[in-house]
Amino acid sequence: MKPLFIAGPLLAFALLAQAQDAAPEAASETASETAPFRLVVRYDRPGLQVPHWQITVPLHGMAEYTGKPVKGSDPGQVLFRLSGTGRARLGTLMGRTHNLQPCETHSKGIANMGTKEVEYAAADGTPVRCAFNFTDNKPLSDALDYMLAIAGTVQAGLELDRLHRYDRLGLDPVMIRLTEDVKTGRAAELGAIRPTLESLATDVAVLERVRTRAQQLLTMVDQETASK
Repeated sequence: MKPLFIAGPLLAFALLAQAQDAAPEAASETASETAPFRLVVRYDRPGLQVPHWQITVPLHGMAEYTGKPVKGSDPGQVLFRLSGTGRARLGTLMGRTHNLQPCETHSKGIANMGTKEVEYAAADGTPVRCAFNFTDNKPLSDALDYMLAIAGTVQAGLELDRLHRYDRLGLDPVMIRLTEDVKTGRAAELGAIRPTLESLATDVAVLERVRTRAQQLLTMVDQETASK
């Protein structure tokens, strides 16, 4: 991977633009107000560093991520506030899933992509549930992609916390990967790891390029907050 030499503010704006371009839904779906809803997503895929995780988005208040990493790793538990645009996006998508139907695809020969269990309820609705490996329900698929991106962000934050404490030289490749994931939409809701990014951005004991990337990502968080 070639090193990045773009000035800090320019890179932050570039990353923000690319992350927005990666969103599959129109801006109106992410900026509008949506009615309260509750969403729980569980993901299981043996063989991954984190083979099981769950994200709970309550009707109101803080969202919660819990993970069960491979043996020898500390289980992750993170409380975070979902951004207004993120909540609106999920609410819009889930409202278009027709109560999670259809759920599992009828196509044959689909590779194992991990089991996703979904529980969803609008504020005034009855909870509905669904479990699948792959779905042809596009709004449901798009919502799950966003939840996967949130999980990716939180897992990167937990890894950065561990490396910050035990292996500062290992921070650089993780920050590079996180930056790339933001560009491609594989990471979302950076506000969920704001404390981690702030800690890295202000620690003179870590590599300067790590501090720079952390500050660039924080700038993106601030821009998203200001745009609400």
